Amino acid sequence: MSTEPRHRLNAFGLTVASAFEIPELPDSKSSDGADVVVTRRSIDRPADARDDQTVYQKGTDEQLLLYEAANISIRGGREISVDPDPTVPEEVIRHVIIGPAFNYLLHQRGYLVLHASTVAIGDTAVAFVGESGMGKTTTATAFLCAGHRVLSDDVAAIELGSAGPRVQSGYPSIKLDPSIVDRLDVPVEKPHRTSRLRNRHFHGLRHEQPESPVPLKRIYVLSDGTNAAVLPIEPRKQPPELVRHTYTVPRTDDSEEIESNFVRCTALAESVHVRRLRRERDLGKLPQLVELVEEDIDADTD
Repeated sequence: MSTEPRHRLNAFGLTVASAFEIPELPDSKSSDGADVVVTRRSIDRPADARDDQTVYQKGTDEQLLLYEAANISIRGGREISVDPDPTVPEEVIRHVIIGPAFNYLLHQRGYLVLHASTVAIGDTAVAFVGESGMGKTTTATAFLCAGHRVLSDDVAAIELGSAGPRVQSGYPSIKLDPSIVDRLDVPVEKPHRTSRLRNRHFHGLRHEQPESPVPLKRIYVLSDGTNAAVLPIEPRKQPPELVRHTYTVPRTDDSEEIESNFVRCTALAESVHVRRLRRERDLGKLPQLVELVEEDIDADTD
């Protein structure tokens, strides 16, 4: 594989020059210079990194992701360097690049990055926040099946500005288990060059992504329960809830970063409604969940 960034792609509104072919990302239409460069080079594991350490801060502007599949350097919000294990399938490497690596890059570029999936309902966006396995992607898929647009899968890149919080759409793909695609008849394309080592693959979305960031109206914290409901969260508990779901959790030894993250999450909680979305783990009841959220949003206009 070439080390030269010969592919020009688009992700999160950024022009990406990549040495890796990433079919999940659309080709860039921009003729300007690249915002992000993805290269392939050798990256050594730091001698002082713990055996179980997967995220390593190197200097002030570089983070290393130390995975079995690859060592990755993310630097200055502009550079992603990848040192893949040659035995790992290319689909796995692609998923690491457009997943964790890009999420840390977005953090470096100033976004508040939450572990969430986002969808557009009309002209506004909602985010579904939760830990791995809580059903963020499945919930977003339910809205896709109901005719809404998926903006991002498993990550919410949020701009905090004078115009209010806005979500930057990611790329036109969603990672799904084949059984979910078949059972729900999800309107997506077939995945590219899949690996048997993965249970879920990126399926292309059939709708276009908005070019501009979308105003964020709701954040729903997912929880399990027997009766679906939208529930309030006490105002004082909202910022810690958002901090807990920040994708790039600040280092415990960096007090300034911890304080900055809390301040930003507090500002976000003061700008949007943060509520708990309780739902059953029943695919057959997903349409009712969509209606519940739609009714909650419509209540603002009554």
